[in-house]
Amino acid sequence: MDVRYSPSRREQESGLPPRATPKNYLMAWLLVMLKEGDLHGYEIMKSLRERFDVVADPGTVYRSLRKLEQDGNISSWWNPAEQGPARRVYALTERGHEVLGLWSAALGSYRTSLDAFFKLYEADSPKP
Repeated sequence: MDVRYSPSRREQESGLPPRATPKNYLMAWLLVMLKEGDLHGYEIMKSLRERFDVVADPGTVYRSLRKLEQDGNISSWWNPAEQGPARRVYALTERGHEVLGLWSAALGSYRTSLDAFFKLYEADSPKP
């Protein structure tokens, strides 16, 4: 999946599904990963790919992290390394926990709608 994908107007009007995870879901992924603990950028990119099968452009991820920080949802600081350069570490703030709760509620509603879709779809599908 590439979170940068944005369907063309023609694709949107055709009724075809998007080919990727919507870009704004990246914010939810970032918040939920930081709920587990503080992470630096490389760890975030690796976790997105390995745990969630989300392949994201690093520029998009870092812009999203900056936006989350500007909004007060995360904080960051430079952590000097014993070897190599210092790394910026990101942490979830109290406000970030609240926003993550809003994401959870919204995605829970979306999941309920998707469950209803699949229930209807599978009811009319031939069984193998």
